[in-house]
Amino acid sequence: MRSLIWFRNDLRVDDNPALSNCCVISEEVIAVYFLTESQWEQHNDSKAKKSFWLRSLVCLEKELQKLNIPLLIIETENYDSIYASLLKLMQQYDCKSLYFNNEYPVNELKRDRYIYKSFKEIGFGVFNYHDQVIHPPGSLKTKAGGNFSVYSPFKRKWFEELTEEQLALFDIPSPKNKVNIESSDVEKISKKFASKIDDLWPVGEEYIKSKVTDFLSTKGHLYKDDRNFPAIDGCSKISPYLNSGIVSPKWCILEAKKYNQNLLDEGDRGIVHWVSEILWREFYRHIIYNFPKVSMNRPFLDYTENLEWSKNIEHLQRWKDGKTGIPIVDAGIREMLNTGWMHNRLRMIVAMFLSKNLLIDWREGEKFFMEHLIDGDIASNNGGWQWSASTGTDAAPYFRIMNPETQSIKFDPQGEYIKKWIPELSQCPISEIHMPVDPLKYGYYQPIVDLKKSRQAAIEAFGNLRKD
Repeated sequence: MRSLIWFRNDLRVDDNPALSNCCVISEEVIAVYFLTESQWEQHNDSKAKKSFWLRSLVCLEKELQKLNIPLLIIETENYDSIYASLLKLMQQYDCKSLYFNNEYPVNELKRDRYIYKSFKEIGFGVFNYHDQVIHPPGSLKTKAGGNFSVYSPFKRKWFEELTEEQLALFDIPSPKNKVNIESSDVEKISKKFASKIDDLWPVGEEYIKSKVTDFLSTKGHLYKDDRNFPAIDGCSKISPYLNSGIVSPKWCILEAKKYNQNLLDEGDRGIVHWVSEILWREFYRHIIYNFPKVSMNRPFLDYTENLEWSKNIEHLQRWKDGKTGIPIVDAGIREMLNTGWMHNRLRMIVAMFLSKNLLIDWREGEKFFMEHLIDGDIASNNGGWQWSASTGTDAAPYFRIMNPETQSIKFDPQGEYIKKWIPELSQCPISEIHMPVDPLKYGYYQPIVDLKKSRQAAIEAFGNLRKD
């Protein structure tokens, strides 16, 4: 029997449930990946992220060659046109079944449910799997039978329900019978999407597995402390690889166990916290599935929709340009613009400054991050922004507003991170690097807002909202 496997954000051959199950049943297998550029534009996916996908597909094609599975790259306008393209492929190559791993944002769910139902009615076999999560969204319930909206009880339930079987890896399949079909020229296609930061982000399954193993074995025990200091190389920077499915969260969790005496929720505090960060990603996938409105440009807390956001275009542009006059904020933005990545501590500081001190709609920031991050992920990015803006699940109380200067003093005490990304302040003394007395002297910028006054204005704006 010949089957078709549809790759999306699962660009790997190891621990890929759709690929593994497809190869168990089928003598011949064909792989397909759809380029949906207009849909990517609607999702505000960054150029760096698109290039990362395509470069990863080059690696995937080589791995699939070893399995005698050709990879076809097909350009379609958007998700709506995928059905017709898939149907044509199934009929053209006489495929009996379709395999894929699930995605959870609302547009993807709508697409997949339609294809699943329609193909079943035609008579095709359709098989889908959960590879981004350990517990399928909707499967974990509160004591009252509802869906979780707070991380801590979600995490406790995650561990309570966890079984050894759920952490079993899917092996790389054995080679299949050869198919007389040529793979697409993925290398040529990928060059169209090349970005200026490609060299900063190598691709490939073996690369990221080696990187994770090295991190856990040498820096994992320091993670809980070092992760908050942006001048320290204390993060694994695995997020782009998890988002694209180059490595599975399950593999990462099991690798963490190896360096924590086979434990997950206790033991080495650094590795335990690293695992917890992976669970945050799963939590936000449950949220986006169980509460689809959050992927429809709406806040989780409905009453916050009535907040009167500032329309100050100049403030927004200064924030986007990294020219707010608040050094730690500008450093975070500039890091992202130059590398496609921003330290997680900085993401919170930068997001809270926009949504609280500038009182600008969090959706402006959410969109801007997606347009520039190599690890831009609908679920995690939305969750992070709504947390910072106090509009989402498990959100920071509206009156708890990070002071950028205080955060800078605490987590970048010597100003190393600031000086790296704001060369204008390279000669500024440490005593005032976090908020220069005379920034113009260094060719830097005056702060666009007063931190204390803008904080109070945000508290009043949120405090005036009615929750009924």
